[in-house]
Amino acid sequence: MSMSRTTLKDVAQEAEVSIATVSAVVNDADWVSDGTRARVRTTIESMGYRPNRVARSLKTRRGDAVGVIVSDLTNPFFTEVVRGLQHGLRERGLSLLLADADHRFDLGGAQLDVLLDKQVDGLVVIGDSVPEAALAPHLRRAGRVPVVAIERTYDADGVHALVVDSERAGYEATRHLVARGYSHVGHVTGPLDGPGSTTHGRVPRLEGWRRALAEAGLAHDDRLVAPGNWRIDGGHAAAAHLLALPEPPDALFCANDMMALGAMAAAREAGLSLPRDLAVVGFDDVPVAALVDPALTTMAMPKADLGRAAAALVRRLVEGGDDAGPALRSFPARLVIRASTPPKR
Repeated sequence: MSMSRTTLKDVAQEAEVSIATVSAVVNDADWVSDGTRARVRTTIESMGYRPNRVARSLKTRRGDAVGVIVSDLTNPFFTEVVRGLQHGLRERGLSLLLADADHRFDLGGAQLDVLLDKQVDGLVVIGDSVPEAALAPHLRRAGRVPVVAIERTYDADGVHALVVDSERAGYEATRHLVARGYSHVGHVTGPLDGPGSTTHGRVPRLEGWRRALAEAGLAHDDRLVAPGNWRIDGGHAAAAHLLALPEPPDALFCANDMMALGAMAAAREAGLSLPRDLAVVGFDDVPVAALVDPALTTMAMPKADLGRAAAALVRRLVEGGDDAGPALRSFPARLVIRASTPPKR
């Protein structure tokens, strides 16, 4: 049995039509008669013919694919956003080419070039995976593909951004702790510089923490702020530092769930009982947040909504739609109360 790929010529010979007729059927041209169209499609199906997308993209300058660069695929937040994005793209006839930057600016910039070389129709950047210095030259080129960013904003024109209202969410998370009787609330934030530091939510969540404490008449002490790295080990290190202070916090608001999980591990290693000795709030509502003990109170991000909204937006931009909407669109987060934040005794 031959393992060679079925070609247009093979289909044309089997269906007893010209190669041009087969190509017209594949590309939905309207000049082919209904009878011939049906015969060619039956032959295509029986022979298992698949159009050569690479050759087609070289001719049309379109690959019917969207390039996606993600900061960290080990974080369930990103995988859930990508899942929603993929579903939304598939519904619109687009495929997805995925790259993981592993929280590295150099890798994100290199993968940007790779995806553009593949002639993708659009780009979606999730998190701070691509630095502005790498993206700016692309935005200045004629005929550039549209770019949509999720949880990342750029100063350069031409990038549409979908973000969560992190200041409001940080405020609600901290206000929840204060309402439960906690008065010495610490904050584990994202990194202050380098990869991870330009994630949209890092600064607004810190500002929301400060606003909630000020509103409650509690002085915010910046000694109770420790930077992590958005990962479990970073949350562990930041919480260990805060819990070793002469006056350690009685509660922690962590800027994402992964760091909150690390903080909970650090608290146990310090001999604390959770949640009796330390209340913890996370951010994202990844699936494991409901499964740990105690189950983690968190600010739920609309992960699937962000992905699907990005799919719809990039499709409109690819088609040249002028109704793409504002360059910045904000989504709300939702407080999910679980066992990690009981009322303080």
